Amino acid sequence: MGMTTMQGSARTSTAKVFHGLLAATVIGHLLATPALAQTQQAPAGGQTATIALTVNGMKSDDGVILWTMYNSKSSFEAFDPATAVAKGKCEIKQRVCTTTIENVPFGEYAILLAHDVNNDGEINRNPLSDELKGVSNYTSKLWWKPNWDDAKFTVNAAEMPLTITVY
Repeated sequence: MGMTTMQGSARTSTAKVFHGLLAATVIGHLLATPALAQTQQAPAGGQTATIALTVNGMKSDDGVILWTMYNSKSSFEAFDPATAVAKGKCEIKQRVCTTTIENVPFGEYAILLAHDVNNDGEINRNPLSDELKGVSNYTSKLWWKPNWDDAKFTVNAAEMPLTITVY
């Protein structure tokens, strides 16, 4: 019986490492694309907001935070940087990154981000690396592909504070 528990535990650990590597690979691919402007075009006559994004949890001030924002389940879960509604990078000061995303139409969004420690524009895909990753509404290390329903948040006010922690 103890042997089965040990084997099951080993399988669980192996599965977590595999899922972590997959998640890191997906996010690394997504965020390693060139950054676009941090603002987007406001729709005619629609209400827009400014998101005040704060990222914490970094172990150092080295490098930058790379982020992408999506407005649909299909684009978020496809992890296609071409379908991001906004993306950018943010300097780190005292292990915190603060930036604003302007002209965001009211609606639902999700953000993926990563700490590009060596500022080479690429994310180390190993989930145990110093290049930590974060997802809106997630409160722990990402071991699997992030889920839209868990990551999405609603923008429905002119000023929207949002804090994401990297793990």
